[in-house]
Amino acid sequence: MVKMEFFTAEPPCAGCVALLELADRVAEEYPEVEVVKNVGMCDEFRKYEITYVPALIIEGGKIAFMGLCPSYDTLVAALAEMGVKR
Repeated sequence: MVKMEFFTAEPPCAGCVALLELADRVAEEYPEVEVVKNVGMCDEFRKYEITYVPALIIEGGKIAFMGLCPSYDTLVAALAEMGVKR
């Protein structure tokens, strides 16, 4: 199972809101993907050295996006790289 961790600010900015919506879409369309939402500061920020939000960490940092919300197509491509197919 591929793990995706979504990180946002509290209160969320527009990019963070978009990332949370993307997380919901992934959870719905890819039940084999573990989706974890981290809203606000948490220990994982230090663990992954996150300096900007929104941020998305896939499989412990094998693929990472920071400071932006990736497009759905970009996320699908990242999942395919991790072996997750539609």
